[in-house]
Amino acid sequence: MPCDFETLYYHVKQELLEIFKRADRPVPRVKIKELKSAEICGLVNLAKVLLYLEHLGVVTIINKEYYFQEWEVDIQPQVLDVLFEQI
Repeated sequence: MPCDFETLYYHVKQELLEIFKRADRPVPRVKIKELKSAEICGLVNLAKVLLYLEHLGVVTIINKEYYFQEWEVDIQPQVLDVLFEQI
């Protein structure tokens, strides 16, 4: 079954926003494998959406030189745009 990227995109944004809001540091970091959004379309499609969000400035992907399963994601303050419906 093909991935519904619209649904995945929505859930990733919401999940990142919740992590950001609960974080005790200004730029929280999470491992890609810890994101529940991977359950929607799999880890590889989650990685694709994260690359797109990196292009938008919402996240910074750490360890990109390694396999995507090892990536870590820094959630940038721009994720707040989700609240203000900018992305």
